Amino acid sequence: MNKIGMQSALIAVVFGVFSGSSLAYTSCKDLPKAAALKKVFIDVINDKSSPSGGDGHPAWMTLVDASGTVCAVVTSLEGDSDVTTNMSGLGHRLGSAYKANTSNTYSHDKIALSTANLYTLVLPGGPMAGHTLPTFFDPNTGNPETWGTPKDPMVGKRVGGFMALAGGLPLFDKDRHKVGAIGVSGNPYCTAHTVAWKVREKLGNGAYGVANLPGGIANGFTNDAMIQDYTPDPTGSGGPGKSASGFGYPTCSWNPPDATDGGSIEGNQ
Repeated sequence: MNKIGMQSALIAVVFGVFSGSSLAYTSCKDLPKAAALKKVFIDVINDKSSPSGGDGHPAWMTLVDASGTVCAVVTSLEGDSDVTTNMSGLGHRLGSAYKANTSNTYSHDKIALSTANLYTLVLPGGPMAGHTLPTFFDPNTGNPETWGTPKDPMVGKRVGGFMALAGGLPLFDKDRHKVGAIGVSGNPYCTAHTVAWKVREKLGNGAYGVANLPGGIANGFTNDAMIQDYTPDPTGSGGPGKSASGFGYPTCSWNPPDATDGGSIEGNQ
């Protein structure tokens, strides 16, 4: 199938041409709690045997349920009291929520899509160029000292938002039923994808790992790995770049994911 045909087929799947499952909706009460999410997040970022913490800046992670309701917002800082307005990268708190919402919105029981898979599609000339999703709640409301804690004002709200940068991954259970998504922001984009991938593998003792995905657009249509085959406009004129698969992401100079942590072995061309 050529690139145009591939993109058309994906858009059809994304927007629900194929019928979904009739399994029950999974809510926050059925997903890992904030403390468990934070522990796994910190463990992944601090894992010296396989560095994926990026440039050392504090990172954020948001978990949403299948409806897009925020279940938890956590940071990579130790302890809740460290979360203040002096923390570097507060914008990444919002980014993590938008990435989780985006991946959750476009994944369903027939396909898993990472936010990295959407990058090329939203560029000028792409089939989703200019596409956005509404925001339903102002994430900057509330006491800033509660941000990143179980009392974060985003918790329990459908924040919405759209972001096609790497770091958002859907979650599926053992029945390959979509139960929500996670979003990571705060480090270089490929690192955010890698961290999210590793967190997903560890959450719930592997209950949402890649083996549960119903399919994707990477690695023989099996998963939602990052396909690093996008190159900027080779003429240097500022025009659109090229992706051999049609769903590529720019090559990363910092911690590019490999086949074990969210990178694609092959781009389906």
